[in-house]
Amino acid sequence: MSQPFELERGSSTLSGTINEGALDGPFKVLDAKKPLASMQYKNGDLHGPMLMMHPNGKPSAQLHYQAGLLHGPAKFFSPQGALQRECIYQQGQLQGVAKNYFNNGKVAQLEHYQAGLQHGEQLRYHPNGQVAERQHFKNGLSDEDVQQFASDGKLLGEDGKPISKIKTWLKT
Repeated sequence: MSQPFELERGSSTLSGTINEGALDGPFKVLDAKKPLASMQYKNGDLHGPMLMMHPNGKPSAQLHYQAGLLHGPAKFFSPQGALQRECIYQQGQLQGVAKNYFNNGKVAQLEHYQAGLQHGEQLRYHPNGQVAERQHFKNGLSDEDVQQFASDGKLLGEDGKPISKIKTWLKT
């Protein structure tokens, strides 16, 4: 038999439904009567969409759960509302492409995941959109040296200075 409950502690309020001793259905977290989080439970496990809010009322995170594990698209936002990161979870592990963003909306970092481990090319970008760093991963481990680039696209050496085309040609 379902029973609604509400728990108040200071300015915080938790409210939801308990069914046979487990959370079941919508669940909300409020602080000073402002929403901080809303989520769904099924038989005591997080299951369904979750929305978390910054204290200013703007979304902080949009997540999705299945049987207590993150599962599906996830988005994270700055207090000003700008998208900071988007990724996909599969049964609690990162899977596929994950992107981090600059405040202007341009991609700051691009990562690839397989079963929760970095796998494939990882790119970091300069604010102007040029590649700043390139690295390749296999099963969570880097399998090649990091390549770094200046904001104009020129390859940088270990000293952080551009490598001349002649030196690059001589190495090959």
